[in-house]
Amino acid sequence: MSLALAVQNLGAACLQGLLLAAAALVLARLMPLERPRVMLWWWQAVLLACLALPWAQPWAPGLTGRVEVALLRIGPALAEPGTAFGRWAWADVLAAVVAAGVLLRAAWLAAGLLRLGAFRRRAIPLEPRRTALAGLENTLGTRAAFLVSDEVGSPATFGLRRPVVLLPRAFLEMDAEGQRAVATHELLHVRRRDWLVTLFEEGLASLFWFHPALHLVLGRIRLAREQRVDELVVVVLGGRQAYLESLLEMARHDLRRRAVPAALLLREHHLRDRVELLLKEVTMSRARVLSHLAVSAFVLTLAGTVAAASFPLAGEDGSAKAAEKSGGKSARGISEPRIIHKVAPEYPAEAKKDKLEGIVLIDVRVGKDGKVADARVKSGHPTLAEAALAAVRQWRYEPILGPDRKPVEAALTITINFRLS
Repeated sequence: MSLALAVQNLGAACLQGLLLAAAALVLARLMPLERPRVMLWWWQAVLLACLALPWAQPWAPGLTGRVEVALLRIGPALAEPGTAFGRWAWADVLAAVVAAGVLLRAAWLAAGLLRLGAFRRRAIPLEPRRTALAGLENTLGTRAAFLVSDEVGSPATFGLRRPVVLLPRAFLEMDAEGQRAVATHELLHVRRRDWLVTLFEEGLASLFWFHPALHLVLGRIRLAREQRVDELVVVVLGGRQAYLESLLEMARHDLRRRAVPAALLLREHHLRDRVELLLKEVTMSRARVLSHLAVSAFVLTLAGTVAAASFPLAGEDGSAKAAEKSGGKSARGISEPRIIHKVAPEYPAEAKKDKLEGIVLIDVRVGKDGKVADARVKSGHPTLAEAALAAVRQWRYEPILGPDRKPVEAALTITINFRLS
């Protein structure tokens, strides 16, 4: 697949994901699930749909026989007439930007991991057996090293073999019930191995940093995960009052927050939703949850169908693939044949007088000898189109070779932009 086609498909996939994510957000408003575990499954399914949709649809044949050439500027500070800006140049730039963004995000993630290690080394150990946390690890069947750090504003849990819970200094000022509530939350993250999931999600966010829908859905997944842990904390503690007070107590301390890849007790914009769900006295019935889930799945499937039809992905046609297999020209070579003689269109005096600008599309058939065998205006203002057509008919290309390495005819679309400086 050519680079231009790959970049085009990447953009289409992002738009498809945005439409899916928007539909999921509307459904979450109209048909809320209200059960954290189900919400977590639902948003994980939406994430999977956003990633899988580009591969679960038929790709339309690519425009391997079309090309954009010649942006012509007329005026004082002119670019050289006939300068060509093919789509491949912009595709190269966009591909470089995407790659640079991935590297920067990966570097940011690595820096976050190093920062966590530094926090751990500078933190002060807290002995659970001598505090209100005594016996809590045995109750939950999991262990972690509790450390007090002045560099975190909210409890942060990380590590697999030797899990660590970093606690802010404000934790020491809380009462015993509040401390047990916070510690229970963090130990449940350890038991669920949420740090491994967090690393996976951060990796996805780095790889698809340009995909707005993915970041939106990941935010909802993190919220649903915290709400699920909140639900489990209430079950362990046998009540929600102490836990609610501990959440609000941690939120009242305006401490520095550092970006780290760890499971955090508090995240921006999450606290209100979590407290609202904890305060709900009535839980949705199972039948209502299943009905909401069924309707949401049906609507999301429709949204995926509309997204695939609205922003189709393009694949290469059979002739291009055959040419590559037989050692002929690449798809990119066929779609952008080299011009060996070009006549720059003249800007019509009448158009300049009327300050007329615009784009002219011309369909061209290039013969086996590389000469323009036929040229017809596809779209554009008649005055500009006449000048463009007169020039394009004089162009000559290097003969285009087919899969058998013999000259073939090719159909192109030429874009000429008349613009006054």
